[in-house]
Amino acid sequence: MRVLAFDATMATCSVALWCDGSVEASLCDPMVHGQAEALVPAVESVLKKAACSYDALDRIAVTVGPGSFTGVRVGLATARGLGVATECPVIGVLTTVVLAEEARLNGTDTKIAVAIDARRAELYVQCFDQDGEAGRDPLCLLPADAAKLLEQDAWRLVGDSAEKLSGLVSNEVKISGPVYPNATVLAAMAAQQPLPSAPPGPVYIRPPDAALPKSGGRLRP
Repeated sequence: MRVLAFDATMATCSVALWCDGSVEASLCDPMVHGQAEALVPAVESVLKKAACSYDALDRIAVTVGPGSFTGVRVGLATARGLGVATECPVIGVLTTVVLAEEARLNGTDTKIAVAIDARRAELYVQCFDQDGEAGRDPLCLLPADAAKLLEQDAWRLVGDSAEKLSGLVSNEVKISGPVYPNATVLAAMAAQQPLPSAPPGPVYIRPPDAALPKSGGRLRP
């Protein structure tokens, strides 16, 4: 099975082409902004490097959030557009789940907490057991409230806000990557999932920062 996977939900643009357990080509470029312009060229570059055509794809995988609102939209729009063009199923996976899975694959004997910058002084947080199973859905919390979730047991913290959260936790914690989602891990996960009955949708957790004015966007007379 050949899977094209990509992530644009955080401060990177990560793309991988995976086939039956092996990575045929991949790239990961750091970028705070610009995923909308960079993602499709990155996909083209990975396919070219692997000498692979779109017709050879079996699945397309994409992170659906939480993360940057723009990045989530860019990734999903690209995945769904390619899915229609190639007639490939599109598999959506939570950003937090991809981060926790890489932490699990790297070996851990503690629970895993994923902490992602949600802006507005908040964090997206999701907790997992040693086997990578989530205890609850991801939450959007103030750092102090997120720390209360980790008051018991030892934890391995991952994500771009792991260090920020660690300073508020009184019990044992270990900061040990990954910081950003790895498209290779995403592809391997998507290859094992059942085919969805519908295309994936975004997972925002909280409303976007941009909102219509109270007037509904009408100009004042």
